[in-house]
Amino acid sequence: MKKYIIQTFILLFTMTAMAQTTPPSISVNGTTTYSIKPTFNAKMILSLNNVYYDAPGMTFPELKESYFAALKKHGIDLKALKEDKFAYELLRYEKEGTYFEFETNSIETLEKFISIKAFGVSQSDSSFEYTLTDDEIATYAKAAYDNAKAKAEAIAKKIDRKVGKAIYIHDSSSNKMSESLYYGADFSKRDYQITVSFELL
Repeated sequence: MKKYIIQTFILLFTMTAMAQTTPPSISVNGTTTYSIKPTFNAKMILSLNNVYYDAPGMTFPELKESYFAALKKHGIDLKALKEDKFAYELLRYEKEGTYFEFETNSIETLEKFISIKAFGVSQSDSSFEYTLTDDEIATYAKAAYDNAKAKAEAIAKKIDRKVGKAIYIHDSSSNKMSESLYYGADFSKRDYQITVSFELL
């Protein structure tokens, strides 16, 4: 019992000491908006599994040539296509086929590409990605920090306090980001966010 009382006393003393040495603080989120120039990507599956009764007796080479002809007709550069036969094998389709990836910097070109109809073609998924340089990250983080400080100062003023130095900064952003495409998404801007804790004087 005596040992338990001593341990409790030490714990309470430690907590009190920490409370006395840790300055009061205010934590806020800072945000800035920046422009992006993403690379768009669409993945297509070309397979005899998708033909069914539309083109009975068609061979896979004929199916492939038919798809290429449709792409050329709509002005799609075949050099932008990357074939990945192994990715198709991983799908475990019963009939012969292949897997294509298409990349472009234009959302209009991507829209045209995925709208092209051809025998045996089905869309797997579409996405876009972009990469920020270290310098860009530093610039956006600083802008987000300034936003956080202004917000903290506004809050502190309302409660008759002042903001001191930053004591904690949390930035979980990554240099490289990838997102799935969905209708209505903004492909030109993104928000950069950080969390900052300031001393509250």
